[in-house]
Amino acid sequence: MNSKSLPATLVFPMQRGPFQNNGASPWYCTIALGTPAQSLKFSLDSGTNMSWITSTLCTADECTHFAGGRFDIEASSTFTYTDCLRRPYSFGPWGTMQVESASDVLTTPAGARLDTQLFLAAAYAGEQFRQLDWDGGLGLPCSSAYVEGRSSFVLQTLMRDGQLDPAHPFVAFDWDAGKRNGTCQMGAVDPSKTQGSHLFLPWSVYSTLPGVEYIWSTDLKSYSIGEETLATDIKFALDSGSSQFKGDDTLMRQTLARIAAGGRPDIVLGFSDGELTLGADLYNTLIEEGPQKGQTLPQFAPLGLKDLALVGSLVMEHCYTVYEYQVVKCNSEVYSLAPVGIWLFNRPDGPQIITRSSSKLFVPGTRAVLSGSVSLPGPNVQSACVAGTWTNDYGSVMTLEVTGQQVNGRYQSSTGSTGHYLITGCLMGAGASRTRNQPLALAINWHDLGDSKQDPSWNWVSGLSGQLSITDQGDALTLSHLLVATSDFPELANRGSYIDKLVYRRIKKQSLLTPSVDNQPLPIESALAGRWVTSDGHSLVLNVYSDSKRQVGSVRGTFTCVGTRCELTGFTDINAVGSKLTRQSVSLVFADTAKATVSTLCGVLDLMGDTLSLLVLASSAVAPAHAYLATQVSSLSFNRAE
Repeated sequence: MNSKSLPATLVFPMQRGPFQNNGASPWYCTIALGTPAQSLKFSLDSGTNMSWITSTLCTADECTHFAGGRFDIEASSTFTYTDCLRRPYSFGPWGTMQVESASDVLTTPAGARLDTQLFLAAAYAGEQFRQLDWDGGLGLPCSSAYVEGRSSFVLQTLMRDGQLDPAHPFVAFDWDAGKRNGTCQMGAVDPSKTQGSHLFLPWSVYSTLPGVEYIWSTDLKSYSIGEETLATDIKFALDSGSSQFKGDDTLMRQTLARIAAGGRPDIVLGFSDGELTLGADLYNTLIEEGPQKGQTLPQFAPLGLKDLALVGSLVMEHCYTVYEYQVVKCNSEVYSLAPVGIWLFNRPDGPQIITRSSSKLFVPGTRAVLSGSVSLPGPNVQSACVAGTWTNDYGSVMTLEVTGQQVNGRYQSSTGSTGHYLITGCLMGAGASRTRNQPLALAINWHDLGDSKQDPSWNWVSGLSGQLSITDQGDALTLSHLLVATSDFPELANRGSYIDKLVYRRIKKQSLLTPSVDNQPLPIESALAGRWVTSDGHSLVLNVYSDSKRQVGSVRGTFTCVGTRCELTGFTDINAVGSKLTRQSVSLVFADTAKATVSTLCGVLDLMGDTLSLLVLASSAVAPAHAYLATQVSSLSFNRAE
């Protein structure tokens, strides 16, 4: 390490803490925060877009972490809140902390004082935090455009305050794992370390998962273990705040399985212009602290980031690493930073992990500061829509059309009797994404629209409620299904209510041809029509209609609860009396904008007792990891209002 030749004002000395099996980098820099200065351990983190510190807002039993430091907000005379409302901040599958927003003075190791906005961690828990070697982090995202709005970007602040020349838009990491020390140099590059084998990784936005465009990602042509290629044309990211490989669940699990099979295979990352190779001695790492202390474990972990392989110190400890920006001058005080890419150079005294050099050469020296505008690609948000044709494991097929929040369609069953049936329904919010499912509710009338022979199921209805999600296997509708059978169907089902879970997958380029139905329904007399109330204030006002052939009984009306009034649609069996049944099946759907839910109300009208008993399946939008909380079940019992 030849740190004496580096500009001291912009060099951050770094230390290596004990390697722990939590996926976070063991590297940190001790930096002062507040007045008088409080020394705290910060990660200089290219894998986040915000700055944060563990604080004394945490209770004694919260925010336990290996580094052990907390910023005492009461002891700093320059501390100010920018927002004292506490809210969760998610690190994705890695964990979540509760934060408040504040401002204080950050003092660099060379004495430069920077006014800095950052998050105060007020609560966090979990083994991943407990093993953390640092107290907080300073984000070094790929661009100033992606900085979290309540947080400062230290590199941009240094340029604004005249501490860094914008013509040298570099952040260089030089870590020596053997000596357990190193540097992060901002605003310059040591040309003596940019010799020999090198790799240039041009920035290319990772947009599969919205919200993480700030990572330093690039195109990865192939990911191989030994002679076997496990993935092609995905993304790769280098993250100074991370340690192990993590990212795509399937890819990481496959990697661990191949390693467990033996043979100590190499990991080979093939880029369009270069290659990295890590042997088993590099990815099998001794755990120095934490629950697995003393074990040597392969460093690969699923993280729910589809089509991405991300790694940190596992690679950076063996390379001189330079992150390069393009600076755009907005005015005399504001500089914006756009990503150019990452340069890696083999350390001459370490393993030569760059096994094929890039043809593009690194040129030391100044970079032009632009005065015009630079456009960054927007997030390519993957979303899904309910509209389309779907099939389930039973082979049943349904086609759905969407107009606003309203859903209409046709169903072709392969269980019980076969035929074509009407669907109505509703949904809530935008289409499903990787981070948020979309709720929907459907009602089905089991009276065949064609000319098939009548059977008992023609008096039945179904209610379905659940969510649309995007999965690695494609779009999926996962629905709780309530079948209301008001008559016995010999050799199939007795009268009663049946609950099932149905999963539908989208069918590509397939349509469902169904008989047409009269689209001008006429109002008819029905025992269901009128106003219905519960003892706790819920009410239904229902009108019943039918087509000219009296095949389908459709329902329109309103549902009112605690002052909220919702329009509803659905179906009912208008042939129950003619079929000599004592119960009339009912399936209704509505969207409650105030609660952001959609609901199916499915059950029976007791024609003898004049009571309406409905089971409610209410679904809301949830994150995929919380899909088990998407649909809530309750019941309502109505009596006819006088």
